[in-house]
Amino acid sequence: MGKAAGLGADERTMIGIGAKKGLPVLVTIPQLVGGAMVGLCIGDSISLTGRASRVARMLDSAELIIESAVALTQEIHDGPFETYTGHGLWSAWQGHYTYSLEGKTLVRIDLDPNLETVCRIEREGRAVQAAIADGLPKTKMFNVPFRMEMSGFARHEGSTAIIGDLGVVWPVMALRAADRLGVELEFMSYPQQTEQGQAMREAIVRDVRPLSRQKMLNALAARKV
Repeated sequence: MGKAAGLGADERTMIGIGAKKGLPVLVTIPQLVGGAMVGLCIGDSISLTGRASRVARMLDSAELIIESAVALTQEIHDGPFETYTGHGLWSAWQGHYTYSLEGKTLVRIDLDPNLETVCRIEREGRAVQAAIADGLPKTKMFNVPFRMEMSGFARHEGSTAIIGDLGVVWPVMALRAADRLGVELEFMSYPQQTEQGQAMREAIVRDVRPLSRQKMLNALAARKV
């Protein structure tokens, strides 16, 4: 459903540019929570196993994985198809597609400085792994509010925590990556609380149009020719 809709979507949207470039744009399982009726419709479009499998295949093809507003807790570090931390072994035995995070780079943009603290503690003495192996309460051991996704992220040797506001960090990362690649950006994002960010939101509402049914049908017809 999403693939067909992308053909009729504005190219300034994720599904629109994904369809144009032939790249997958998947809504993760955590993102379905709180999505009201839209989230339910997207969630019902394919099975939970099918969605997790598609996300697993996409992550397996990536060398660099950037987490931000949504922590891919169940689908990356502790998911049913990820074998590097040991959680996906049962799925592999049952014949499901599994992948490994070994050798990959994980980056998480997060406002919580405790994430960086937990990563440092793990690198200095493998304390997080020891706590898991011994079944000890990590919140009390490290004296910080310990979130679920911290466990796998801290234990992964290729993880990097960037502490900051997503709306501030992401545009800077994108701009530097574009400069390195020699790509000229046509649109620049700004934090929502700034004057430029408010103008950006107004421009999106004014200029980015919803899905065009006719554009979608024309694109589908062209593919059949």
